[in-house]
Amino acid sequence: MLASKVLGQSPVSTCFLLAALLATLATGSGCNRSAPAASAMPTPKVTTTAVVQQETIDSDEYTGQTEASETVEVRARVFGYLKTIDFSDGDFVKEDQPLFTIEPDEYDAIHQQSVARIALNTANLDLAKAKHARNEKLVKTGAVTPEEYEESVAAVLSAEASITAAKADANRTAVDLKYTVIKAPISGRIDRAFVTKGNLLTGGQASGTLLTRIVNEQPMYVYFDVDERSLLRYMRQRAATRETAPGSLRDVGIPCYLQLADEADFSREGKLDFIATTVNRTTGTARIRGVFANADRALAAGLFVRIRIPVSEPYQALLIPEQALATDQSIKYVYVVGADGTAERRPVELGSSRGNLRIITAGLKVGEHVIVKGLQRVKPGQKVEAEVLAATLPPTTVRKPVTHAPAAEKPPSVAPATEANPSSPETKSSRPPQER
Repeated sequence: MLASKVLGQSPVSTCFLLAALLATLATGSGCNRSAPAASAMPTPKVTTTAVVQQETIDSDEYTGQTEASETVEVRARVFGYLKTIDFSDGDFVKEDQPLFTIEPDEYDAIHQQSVARIALNTANLDLAKAKHARNEKLVKTGAVTPEEYEESVAAVLSAEASITAAKADANRTAVDLKYTVIKAPISGRIDRAFVTKGNLLTGGQASGTLLTRIVNEQPMYVYFDVDERSLLRYMRQRAATRETAPGSLRDVGIPCYLQLADEADFSREGKLDFIATTVNRTTGTARIRGVFANADRALAAGLFVRIRIPVSEPYQALLIPEQALATDQSIKYVYVVGADGTAERRPVELGSSRGNLRIITAGLKVGEHVIVKGLQRVKPGQKVEAEVLAATLPPTTVRKPVTHAPAAEKPPSVAPATEANPSSPETKSSRPPQER
């Protein structure tokens, strides 16, 4: 009605005009060219690598801190002025090597006085013995009184006691004189000299001037804290030796391996030799110590290091790069490229890491190829153009079998993957049935 009023025509005429307009539009659109067909999606290019196999072991890893096996603070035992410093800062010194000299003149004079007192008292003893010998003869004839005879006996005893006291004093002064030359109490690496020549040093066992420190870094200790479950496992291993040994952790000989902050591998081998007697009630952890020979002196006290402790027998593990893994909520999966170039989404179960590789415990088999680059461009069942990247293996973690644990049944050996043998038997779980 509104349109008819605007156009000034009847409703019938208006409807006729609208129908004609729609027909014209339909005819015009039919003259246009047909819409182009959708272009085919290009085949995505991806990079794949083979699932590889390597003999490995499971292990626990902890963060620890190194500590020298021996540490000594070198202090002055006697008063005096520092005369010489007989080492260079940071040297490796041997036990009994001279380090400092305190001016010895006064102590040498005191010692000579003590030695002279011994000679003086020796002469007095000789005189007292001679008088005693005369009085012993004369007392029989009555030429001397019994009192005089007894005095001669006491004089001999007094002279002997004086000699004993003089010798003791000489020994003390000899010790003071000896302490004017300060020697290394242990072998090891010495710190800098904290006091320079010419300074007055305070002596004493507790309050003596601190001169330097010496640390023995061979062997080197590493202390770290372990959780209760790990502690119980190590203690059960220790209990297995109680029939032939006292049961200390040192007797078990559990190996451990150390990694420095700038190292990629756990190349330094040591042994566990101590467990704290109690568990920390607040943290539920216990302190354990590993000992390392440190033959190359690469370990210094106070370093933070990583410690690895083997907890299984060697077994064959399947490995893939970490970048091949994708996540769908809590599900880990990979894309496997088949022989026909089709990408298949495959859920997997993960084990521990080995450098930039991850152990796969279920879902893959040796020789299959997984996508490591281009995951975002792939959909399940889609054809892909794959470029094969050579697989690399991490440094082996197998050092030696864990001889203190019962032998576990090892899975059948599977040959490593090669291009000529891509279809090795599937291993759903390469790990031995051993309780972690």
